[in-house]
Amino acid sequence: MLFVALFSFSLFLSAASRSDLRARAISNPDPAVGGSTSEGWQALPDIPDATKSDWVVDSTIGAKLPVFQSSGRDPAAVKRAIIILPGNPRDCWYYWNVVNNALYVANEQDPSGVKLEEVSIMAPCFFNEADRAAGALQSDQLSWGNLNWVTGEYNVGPESISKYSSFSVVDSLVDYYMDQATFPSLNVVVIGGHSAGAQMVQRYIGLRSSILHDERLHFWVANPASFMWLTESHPIATSEGCENVDEYKYGLSGGFPGYSGWYRFEISCASNSLCLGFGQYFMIMDDLPGDTSCEAQTQGSNHLDRGRNFVAMLEGMDGGVPTNTTVDYIDGVAHDNVLMMQSAMGIDKLFRYNYNVSWPIALTDTSTSESAAATPSGSSSSSASGSHSGAGSSSGSHSPNSAANLHAPILASCLIVLSGTMGLMNGQSW
Repeated sequence: MLFVALFSFSLFLSAASRSDLRARAISNPDPAVGGSTSEGWQALPDIPDATKSDWVVDSTIGAKLPVFQSSGRDPAAVKRAIIILPGNPRDCWYYWNVVNNALYVANEQDPSGVKLEEVSIMAPCFFNEADRAAGALQSDQLSWGNLNWVTGEYNVGPESISKYSSFSVVDSLVDYYMDQATFPSLNVVVIGGHSAGAQMVQRYIGLRSSILHDERLHFWVANPASFMWLTESHPIATSEGCENVDEYKYGLSGGFPGYSGWYRFEISCASNSLCLGFGQYFMIMDDLPGDTSCEAQTQGSNHLDRGRNFVAMLEGMDGGVPTNTTVDYIDGVAHDNVLMMQSAMGIDKLFRYNYNVSWPIALTDTSTSESAAATPSGSSSSSASGSHSGAGSSSGSHSPNSAANLHAPILASCLIVLSGTMGLMNGQSW
């Protein structure tokens, strides 16, 4: 119904306006960058609509890294921020561009609802030492090992900075957007990722070391190759010799990174709320195998099976699927971040959901004590919350905006979106 309404609304736009917006959305091709994932990236490209900068995430120790951010935005007008995390190739510029193009689609469909000037997109770059050697990373910027940024591990460079977690980077970017003095109109920050970036988002949800701003955080998780499983019961029997199936990053029994949000497990797991602390948009869409490790195989044989099994795990826990959780299925899309982001539900969750909802602003960090649940003011721009009723559906009656349905102090909504297995497979299998 939401997609039909948007389509019908777009018919009232002038043909010239629609054509201009559509052309504008596809006129930003994937940026060309020298180098490769394995040999290292040689430079940061220039991208239309974006500013690239040397972003300081911790001034006390001089920790910084490259980021891309929407240019030409008045911070006072920004209502929504999207922090998009890269995939396995560490191609932050590519993901920034894909989200920006999806924003044009969202604006074309609903120009009065999603305004370009009210959305800020940021893409941090989690580079490794190969990128430093090749030229994309400066000598004093943070680097990580191969894919260990996905799980919140500490940096490996530069030598002057140690024990700085990739999750601490995300914390810093969240704090930047949540600064009411700079962004007085901001309602929601979406932290999103596809493939490896989705793995990072799902782990960050559980380990996030603060609950400050939780009510305004939403998460978009698309096609993760594996999940941080919440129980010791797995849908597929553990193979012989697979001894770490319940260790982080695949489980909760231990092996966590130095970045610590362990209290969140104590608060959330006890109430069966680990995965619902925030606005979570899970989108698992394809039947590519992704992670072929024995640990991942206990969750299912491919991305889609693991997503379905994750939902089934929630259904089997006390209380079932949390009331502020939505499960949607997107048919005709596989491991393709562009099609995911530009699907009706992708547009809804990235750009529309709670677009105009304002929340009471927390004045202090309540990370060690529970606070009363707050009721958001305004109304959600989406009615897709709470559905987990099967392939291709978006039905359900759960209301993420009802304070009675929200676990204090973790307030916002959790949406899970699954898709079918058909479609293009141009994305990375991680």
